[in-house]
Amino acid sequence: MELHGNIRRSRCPVENVTVEPAETDNLPPICPNCGSPLRPDVVWFGEALPVAELEAASTAARSCDFLLSVGTSGLVYPAASLPHEALESGATVVEINPDPTPLSARADFVVRGRAGEVLPRLVAAAFG
Repeated sequence: MELHGNIRRSRCPVENVTVEPAETDNLPPICPNCGSPLRPDVVWFGEALPVAELEAASTAARSCDFLLSVGTSGLVYPAASLPHEALESGATVVEINPDPTPLSARADFVVRGRAGEVLPRLVAAAFG
């Protein structure tokens, strides 16, 4: 689920649809349908998360056995609630973060470090 969108896609803010920009030198790119300037298809601070994706993420968190919380401050809701939903449903939650967060005291395991350093080591240890 792309809860916060995808920077590699463009979205028309007028039509509220994902579009492929026309091949052009225009910056920002222009919507091929309506001519409006396109924006990245991401959720910026102050914007609401997409309802369907948030519901799907919540369902996944409540039904998973294992959840990794990686590189987040754990302060921005509603996304910050997902590891807590997993914990309340009995999942094992591992936090990977260089700094303590509100989740740290509740997580089953806490690994201090940067995601780009810790995750490759975990993958190597698990899969050789």
